[in-house]
Amino acid sequence: MQEINSQLKNSILSKPIAELVPHSPPMVLIDRVLDFGPSQLHAEVDISPQSRFYSADKEGVENLVAIEYMAQTIAALAGVRAVLRDEPVKLGFLLGSRKLQLYQPVFKSGHTYQVNVEEVYMDNSGLGAFQCTISLDGELMAEAKLSVFETNDENQLLTN
Repeated sequence: MQEINSQLKNSILSKPIAELVPHSPPMVLIDRVLDFGPSQLHAEVDISPQSRFYSADKEGVENLVAIEYMAQTIAALAGVRAVLRDEPVKLGFLLGSRKLQLYQPVFKSGHTYQVNVEEVYMDNSGLGAFQCTISLDGELMAEAKLSVFETNDENQLLTN
């Protein structure tokens, strides 16, 4: 990712998440991108009774949704890269996770969680791995290494 000027960076940061992540509401789960660099992105998720997968019984969102928060943050980084190259946002697939650790049972209502992803590698075929964390005020809530695949040709994958 080339060095970008602050005006372009601010323009990207002000974009709605749905322009960076190839999902449609209500499945866009992250709320905003805070910052990004060549191989990392920082996003936030606000938990409220209006959050997708909110459980009134648990007063929040169950921790297993963490993997989707992480995956969508990776997708947002791919979306930022596409915007910088003036290309359409590509479709990506979560292939799996390694060492998923969930340190609390619920993402509690009324809190804003920080989701951070950092690229470990991305090869020319579109296969990549990312180290991901979710924290609340500096306290680690979840972490995992996710394997992903990004493609330009979703028709090839979906028709075979």
